[in-house]
Amino acid sequence: MNYYGLLYLDEYLVRNLLKEALIVTSSPGVMMVADQFTPKIRDIVIVSDKEMDDLITYLKLTEDDSRFVIVSLRHPVTRNAKHLVGVKDLTVEQIVAVGIYFIIPYRQIIRRFDYSSSDPSAMEIMKEAP
Repeated sequence: MNYYGLLYLDEYLVRNLLKEALIVTSSPGVMMVADQFTPKIRDIVIVSDKEMDDLITYLKLTEDDSRFVIVSLRHPVTRNAKHLVGVKDLTVEQIVAVGIYFIIPYRQIIRRFDYSSSDPSAMEIMKEAP
């Protein structure tokens, strides 16, 4: 999931005329691999799973703000899109690009990374690549 969130981040920023992104994540691997995807990241903040849940709950309770995009299949709780993966050949990549980032028309981004790390959290993200 993090892989596709990062893969389509640059396209999202361009289409929405945004210069940079601030990423808040509970996955430490994101910090290690994000620069492989885009130079347009202002900062990456690592929080606990509980803090992430609290932040998402707060954002959903306040007025919707288009500056915040939640790239998750399980958050907010009402969105649970995990069950959609595989329906009519729908992929996680398509859910992120079209369903979360609203990149329409959708065009698959094919990028090959020659990346290796001894950190398991970084490799967990990169192994999502096709």
